[in-house]
Amino acid sequence: AHSSSCAAVLVWLLLPELAIGLAARPKLTSAREGGSLAPPPREASPPPCSARDVVVRVFDIGTPGLCKTLSLITQKDVLWFPKMTVSLGGRTWSYDGEVERTVPQIVENAAGGPPLLTLNLGPAELSDGEIDALLDEMGSTDYTPAEYDFFYRNCNHFCTDLADRLPPRGGGRPS
Repeated sequence: AHSSSCAAVLVWLLLPELAIGLAARPKLTSAREGGSLAPPPREASPPPCSARDVVVRVFDIGTPGLCKTLSLITQKDVLWFPKMTVSLGGRTWSYDGEVERTVPQIVENAAGGPPLLTLNLGPAELSDGEIDALLDEMGSTDYTPAEYDFFYRNCNHFCTDLADRLPPRGGGRPS
């Protein structure tokens, strides 16, 4: 029960309600009040996924030094630093100043282990070609190198945006 309530809170924080149409969320300009929540416990085993399922993985890449530094910079308690990826059909993406394909093992290595949480959002409606066009558009508009901001426009914002655009409309999102 505890891990499902943590998962529900994490989904609520990292994957807010669907954006209207395909418009990107506006770039944030301020942080919410309070410090970070504790990271969710690492799941025992990820949910089963088919080849066309949209899969969001949430890692903790926060080292003690990074969390301490972020706490000093933000003047808030930072307990972890999430890193998200979105996968579909053997391809995985994230955003670190540019929309990029990555390999889950690279992120696992940086995080020191497997994801804390894996969310299966269901099958994508878009073809691989449509997904490539979507990624090109996102990378040339809202997720350019100039738009990147460590706090207000990072991999978590990109993955939330991409995950909103891939599953079937009105479905796929865990409740």
